[in-house]
Amino acid sequence: MEHSIHLPVTNKSFELYYFVGKENQSESYDWLKKHNESAEEFSRLESLFRLHSHDVMEILVFLGGECEFFCEGKTYSLKKGDVVVVPPYAVHKAEVADIHNYDRIILNISSHLLEDYMRSAQAMKEHIIYQKTQGSYVLNLHERNFQRMVDLLHDITQRIRQDEENHSFTLHYLLFQALQIILNPESSIPIFNEKKELDARLAAILDYIESHLTDSNLSLDHVSNYFHLNKYYFSHYFKNNMNLPFYRYVSLKRLSNAVTLIKQNKLSLENIALQCGFPDYSSFYRLFKKEYNLSPKQLQQEHKN
Repeated sequence: MEHSIHLPVTNKSFELYYFVGKENQSESYDWLKKHNESAEEFSRLESLFRLHSHDVMEILVFLGGECEFFCEGKTYSLKKGDVVVVPPYAVHKAEVADIHNYDRIILNISSHLLEDYMRSAQAMKEHIIYQKTQGSYVLNLHERNFQRMVDLLHDITQRIRQDEENHSFTLHYLLFQALQIILNPESSIPIFNEKKELDARLAAILDYIESHLTDSNLSLDHVSNYFHLNKYYFSHYFKNNMNLPFYRYVSLKRLSNAVTLIKQNKLSLENIALQCGFPDYSSFYRLFKKEYNLSPKQLQQEHKN
């Protein structure tokens, strides 16, 4: 099994990445590596094309190429003008036909900065809630709004290249303007799952898992019984829709929460394991190392350093 990747924004309020064709990726990486704490992870492209999660909101601005984007059981065929808004902890990946022609901008926004923005713009908060209730992760911006948003992100990039600090008011204001364009219902059209109709039962199952994630008895048997489904049918149904087995999906979500708690450095690793729904520390340790290829203690030490 391939290791999944959890890519946190560590000490910055936002991080911005330009990827324009394979031959230009190293240049794009060099532009912003001084600003981006997570740049070393993002420079390893293979990590972005398998299941992974973030403890921040990720926004992918699609500029060109062919990409099938999978997020929380839904698959989208992206086209220019599409913007993918991935909530924190959502399990997702991109499937790309040709990496040489896959052009995009990736923006990571920390929770504290996003909350600050939403306090300043109620419409932004309402639109994020609306997207969640509609179960759509992709927006298609009107052409003029899309170009205006890209121009704003390009302006941020140029200022970072000129060594402007990330806490600069100007950078945050430019980013705020870009987000207002993206998260404005009048400037975009929500795109729903193109591969299959919205499955109300799957949505209910995912909501149930999310609200019971810390319950130690959240098992395949328990959830299948709750929804009055044969457990073998449920196992097949879940894997077919989510591209990964039930147990691994639950594990990824719990481990993502654990990474955030480890970063906060307020609880012992044993308490974190229990709070995230693992029956004991040994099972938490085993799954953590299997997924991330390092131990919880190693991650804790790296973050302290």
